[in-house]
Amino acid sequence: MFRIAIAFCFLIAGVGLRAQTNEVGITGGTLFYIGDLNPTKHYPKDTRLGGGLVFRHNITDRLALRLQGLYGNLQAYDSNSSDSLQVLRNLHFRSRLFELSGLFEINFFQYRTYKGGRKWTPFMFAGLGYFRANPQAQLDDTWYDLQPLGTEGQGTSVRPGSETYKVDQFCIPFGAGLKFNLGRIDVQVEYGLRRTYTDYIDDVSGTYVDNDILAFENGPLSAALADRSGLNAIPGFSNAGRARGDSNTRDWYNYTGLSITYVITKFTDCDAQYNWTRRKR
Repeated sequence: MFRIAIAFCFLIAGVGLRAQTNEVGITGGTLFYIGDLNPTKHYPKDTRLGGGLVFRHNITDRLALRLQGLYGNLQAYDSNSSDSLQVLRNLHFRSRLFELSGLFEINFFQYRTYKGGRKWTPFMFAGLGYFRANPQAQLDDTWYDLQPLGTEGQGTSVRPGSETYKVDQFCIPFGAGLKFNLGRIDVQVEYGLRRTYTDYIDDVSGTYVDNDILAFENGPLSAALADRSGLNAIPGFSNAGRARGDSNTRDWYNYTGLSITYVITKFTDCDAQYNWTRRKR
């Protein structure tokens, strides 16, 4: 009889459990990039603000699916480095970042449930994301898109057949955080990394090419932004063939954020009891 009553409560809810466990909200925090211009993973340099929108569907009290959109900026400057070789290289970049991701969250504790649930829980997450990062550099107070310039000789006779890198890429977001429930409001704090499959978020990866060839085939702007060290001004000296970046590594970026979400439909006693009954079967 008890189970019939619970089932009846569930049926008259109309939209069912799925609709009653959805959340929408906003997120805001900080972004920083890890790569050839900032190889130190434990000390975020040039941290920038970022934020976006969040949709979460709680599949169970332990598992949730999150859809998230982020917008922000990444940047790094060799001039800020404590490494004298980086300072001499003198490269920099900035990039607007746009990310869309689908993430699975695993709660450590039963969260927001009728029996034995908690109002807070640590959680881990991982998933798949798409992002767009189009690096720019500044010359004479003007910012230029670097990808079309082929600053590492893409498309020249020095590297025939090489193509310019893509600014649209995929990544694997993963991390951990804490959730807190305040009635119909949830608050989440998280630390997450993005493992990417490109080494060109910063336009830096391989070796220098001859600046004269680069200027002739890709244009003087490409040559000017490819080598900012000033060493080419020394008669008879060329950086051609020397390492400009580390092509054996990939770029990463981090998002550390605070999210506030709103439970679209308030949980009822019928919903809570129904979930609790299912676990007891």
